[in-house]
Amino acid sequence: TIQVPALPSEPKAQHPENAEAASSEPTDQTNTATPTETTAETTLTTEETPDPASSQAEQTPAPPLPSSAPTSTAMPTMQGLPYASVEDLVELHIVSDPQISPDGSLIAFTVLDSNNTQNTTSSAIWLVHNNGSKTQVPRQITRGAYHDTMPRWSPDGRTLAFLTDRSGTTQISLLSMSGGEAQQVSSLAHSVTEYKWRSDGRAILAHSAWGPSDERADTTGAQTVEIFTRLDAHWNGQGYKQGLYQQLWLLPLEGQVTRLTSEPVDLEQSCWSPDGTEIVFCANRRSDPDLSASRALWVLTVATGQMRRLTPEEGLAQVPSWSPDGQTIAYLYTGDQTEAGNMSPWLVRADGSVEGHPIVQGATEITCQTWIIDELRSEWLSQPQWYPDSKALLVPVQERGQVHLYRIDSEHDQLLRLTVGNGRYLSPQLSKDGQTIALIRADWFTPGDVWSMDGTGKRPCKLTGVNDTFLRGHQWIRPRRITWKSFDGLEIEGWLYMPPLPENTQVPLILAPHGGPSLAWGDAYVHEFQVLAGRGYAVLAPNPRGSAGYGEEFCRKVVNDWGGDDFRDLMAGIDFVLATEAIDEKRLGISGLSYGGYMTNWAITQTTRFKAAVSRNGISAINTAAQLSDQSVWFSLSMQDQELQRKRSALTFSDQITTPLLLLHAGDDLRCPFSEALQLFVALRLQKRAVELIRYPGASHLMDWPDTGTPQQRVDRLRRTFQWFEHFLQ
Repeated sequence: TIQVPALPSEPKAQHPENAEAASSEPTDQTNTATPTETTAETTLTTEETPDPASSQAEQTPAPPLPSSAPTSTAMPTMQGLPYASVEDLVELHIVSDPQISPDGSLIAFTVLDSNNTQNTTSSAIWLVHNNGSKTQVPRQITRGAYHDTMPRWSPDGRTLAFLTDRSGTTQISLLSMSGGEAQQVSSLAHSVTEYKWRSDGRAILAHSAWGPSDERADTTGAQTVEIFTRLDAHWNGQGYKQGLYQQLWLLPLEGQVTRLTSEPVDLEQSCWSPDGTEIVFCANRRSDPDLSASRALWVLTVATGQMRRLTPEEGLAQVPSWSPDGQTIAYLYTGDQTEAGNMSPWLVRADGSVEGHPIVQGATEITCQTWIIDELRSEWLSQPQWYPDSKALLVPVQERGQVHLYRIDSEHDQLLRLTVGNGRYLSPQLSKDGQTIALIRADWFTPGDVWSMDGTGKRPCKLTGVNDTFLRGHQWIRPRRITWKSFDGLEIEGWLYMPPLPENTQVPLILAPHGGPSLAWGDAYVHEFQVLAGRGYAVLAPNPRGSAGYGEEFCRKVVNDWGGDDFRDLMAGIDFVLATEAIDEKRLGISGLSYGGYMTNWAITQTTRFKAAVSRNGISAINTAAQLSDQSVWFSLSMQDQELQRKRSALTFSDQITTPLLLLHAGDDLRCPFSEALQLFVALRLQKRAVELIRYPGASHLMDWPDTGTPQQRVDRLRRTFQWFEHFLQ
């Protein structure tokens, strides 16, 4: 059975009910001061500043924008507070990864900051008391001159481990809670990507790359060639992998480091057994692992090195979590490799005696993959959290444009939603005794803060307010959820940002198709939309068929139909808004990222209603993207018909494009290669169409996320987008 509580009035600390600055924060149980305390560490070296010239955008010849193109200065308001500006993007503090101490009293978390002047980002580890007292303000415990991330408590709570790149590669350091400086405990040849404490607190399991070349002395000091024998030889954000794959390493706090595996594939998302004798992890160990997008659960017995498989090789199993009693492993699973299937909670016996199965009846109807985007946060998958009795799980579930927490009880075959109201409840962590949940809560005007609640979802308490000063100093446009009927009667949901406007005035509209195609818009702070709305543009953020959170059947409708019925959903949304809102139909724009970039390119070959278009890291020809992407297998599964790939590609109909098009592309994008933008630019330039191409050197596919792109590149991208619309939609 599925139990969802009735929706009462929204809990405290929810969004304001008007467009004014955030001022309805709770005052009885919440500290809203921005953290300001300094670290106890004092021996860090000064971070070097990269050469600014290395991050400048390269621009191909194109018609220049007029010198009078407006800047991104925020529009003044009657209330005296400005709307958000382009430059405000790098003023945001991004809170993530809350980790509750074993006794439940403290929560460690990470805060990422951007420095536009130095063109760098940095992150620090912070602590906050879980009691919500106003006298217990958050305090910073690492300097944050580098990237300090992934805090993890030792089993006894006396030590906090974290990852830091202060040594040049990302390694594990330990910080005693009784005082003193952090001590680096790993010195692996390559960066550590994830790690787990063993239950006795005397050893750490780490993931770090390894390959046969690591065993050979490098006499040249440089790599002469790059050899490709498999499709997974390179990966977006990593580049050429040099034959290196993520392996398991055992790091005793006293003693020698041991590499536990030597696999020709990546071993990821590990978890110790409660007794510390076995490790469960995810891997594709098939004979041709690069020819499928599957992943199975494997268990390694540390003493013998033997492995056993727990789940089918054909499925996709992720983020395993061992039950406290050691009998069962929970994980998220789908049999689908196109990203269109629900990522649902399953259970399997740890000894393999019983096959994997959904945790309760109805579990396959929910998805725990949280794909609502804001171009700030990256919490796509969270490990299921066990309650102490080993009979229930805590998981986040995406529901339309929101993410809620569920307690799933396997003993009583019950799904119970714990959270109510609006927002996204992300990265939940359950205390050892099951009495406290630490999490990140975000919504349409809050990039995210650390919250806590009891183990049943009651008594929610906001513990940080890292962006409160910024939020209270600006005007905000609250998006309105709207729905419309598509051509076939299917209901489509979207979010409409309408700027304040004088009576009898019409405004331009920007259509913003999202990426994926199985991502979604929702209850999220999207800085770009706030800036556009503050400058007088309406924004429609639609979730057409194929979007996540509306059921698996809805999500699968886009498979083998890119640019088909999903495009018709978007056009129906435009028609609906034109018929119901004060929108100027002669000033329509379109802009999207990744699949949204594909849809932007495709849309302007199918209609002339758009007067300006901005395509970011998109694709122009599905068949060439499928050949050159680091996810060529996924492309082939998502659009299997090669003739349809050609027929649904913008490049095929480039002669139909008359809309002025700005192409913005990351130079090192391996997901949607830069060549996708370049070939469309060449085709349009040869026809003397209005087109401009901007290349961002060194940037990968998700360059707009603060943990990936540089501050100056992110600001430049945003500024160019607004200038393009200002020029062609004025």
